[in-house]
This record gives sequence, C-alpha cells and structure tokens, in this order.
Amino acid sequence: MTDSDNRMDCLERARMHDRLATSTKDAAAQQMHQAMAAEYRRRAGQVDGHEMPQVPPNGPTIEMVMRA
Repeated sequence: MTDSDNRMDCLERARMHDRLATSTKDAAAQQMHQAMAAEYRRRAGQVDGHEMPQVPPNGPTIEMVMRA
C-alpha cells in the first residue's frame, strides 16, 4: 500500500485491485484485493486528511420538518 494522497493514483490502484480480484479463483486473494480496493477508494475520498461527505447511492436525502 502507498501513502500517496493523490486522488487519481488511489482510484487507479483501486481499479487495479478490482481487476486482480476478478481475475483470481483464490477466495482469500479475492477478499484481500477487494479490501485493498475499498481502502484505496476510501483514501481517494479524502481531501487534506478530511473525509469528503458521501452522497447516498440513491441520491441526496432531503429532510423535511413539520411544525405545528
């Protein structure tokens, strides 16, 4: 694993681990590559050491408050 904070490098490494996970039949290796890909995607979502807000997969959520 690298300590690179470059978003594009992290995304490329995540894609590489995704490819490696799909190309092997070894279950332990698949699990390791999937975990590595997830970690690189997490790192790509950070800016200056702070987590970027994540948008839910089905879009932004709007909360309505009813007042009486």
